[in-house]
Amino acid sequence: MNDPWPSEVSPARAQVLAAISTMGLVEAELRAAFPAQWRGAGAEAYATALTALVHHAQEVLAGLRAADAVVVLADRQRAAALAGSAGP
Repeated sequence: MNDPWPSEVSPARAQVLAAISTMGLVEAELRAAFPAQWRGAGAEAYATALTALVHHAQEVLAGLRAADAVVVLADRQRAAALAGSAGP
């Protein structure tokens, strides 16, 4: 089979996996940014803002995971089509 992708991961999937990895790092950094010793109204407002950002990062991660599932399916369909067109 003459497959232009030398690896098992298509370029689209590689990009989605990279985005998932990056968003995981973003979420970890946001969690690490919560005030540990800082108290008061400013700390509470900051923590509230960070909580909203963490939830948003989690939503983006869920969307990226859904996109990954679609890319996997598309890659399988492409591989099947190429296998069928390769002939005997």
